[in-house]
Amino acid sequence: MDKTELEAKAFDDQIKERIKHGHIPDLREVKPCDYFYCNPWRHPELVQLDMGESFQLILKSIQSYSKNSSKDTKILEVGCGPGYMSLELARHQYQVTGLDVSTACIEVARKLSAHDPHRDNKDNLRYLRGNFTNPDIFKGEKFDVVLFFGSLHHFPKQNHVMEKIQRILNSEGLVIAHEPARDKYNEANVALSHLVRTLLSATGSFYKDTAVVPSGKNINQELEALMAELKYEDDSGASVQSANDNEAGFDEMYNALNKNFTELHFENRYAFFHEIIGGIRLDHKKTFQLARYLRDIDAILCKKGIVKATEFFYIGRK
Repeated sequence: MDKTELEAKAFDDQIKERIKHGHIPDLREVKPCDYFYCNPWRHPELVQLDMGESFQLILKSIQSYSKNSSKDTKILEVGCGPGYMSLELARHQYQVTGLDVSTACIEVARKLSAHDPHRDNKDNLRYLRGNFTNPDIFKGEKFDVVLFFGSLHHFPKQNHVMEKIQRILNSEGLVIAHEPARDKYNEANVALSHLVRTLLSATGSFYKDTAVVPSGKNINQELEALMAELKYEDDSGASVQSANDNEAGFDEMYNALNKNFTELHFENRYAFFHEIIGGIRLDHKKTFQLARYLRDIDAILCKKGIVKATEFFYIGRK
């Protein structure tokens, strides 16, 4: 298998396993799912706090910067996975295409779209299986918005991606990227995440109980292990999620975007809350109060430069 096939297989396997255990990748129809032990998809309110907030940011950006009305705006989401962002955009009357290399993800996305109770028009959303950098895909087609939500960092040759966007994007069209930048994790980030996790664990409020609070050398060992976990790497530094995960770091993505497009908006987002809130084990009310607090304090700490943001949001115009 080449790396694209390995990438597709990794996400085929992942979505099949998740669906088998009750996962519904839909921002409106999501249900509690205990299969997830430290992931916001564990509960609908956590999904809204995390992915729902990201969707609202993307939606408002399109509404603010697009030159067309929603019904006339054609959006391509590259690396759509099981399609929940594309589906939600279609519910807001946009003409949407979702593209992914994973056959299983596309099958799930199509099924959710076909049975979507929140829109009467089923013709404004299509899902395609394919590789974005394939020269034949979207030949002769144009879009008003090209969106990457956690997918741009999977492409090793960023300039090839930008060239493809340039070819298929209409004049004055938008490119939007909401991406992790895991190469920006540093020791301060990891120490803060470890502190929060340890305090929660020691009080029985986290999915992972700590029988003995670490000390001395054990702390350093745990920090090293957590650094690898947060970067989605194994001990050797290899990606554990998929073959192409972390192929591009922040500088590679940002420089490629700015070289090819006019920046309209940029912001650093969050550093750590995503990886913690799904693991909180308090009563319903306190869980979501604490999750919201962690999200908000995360943003404040990033804004003040106390920790480094490990995700960014970019809007550019052709």
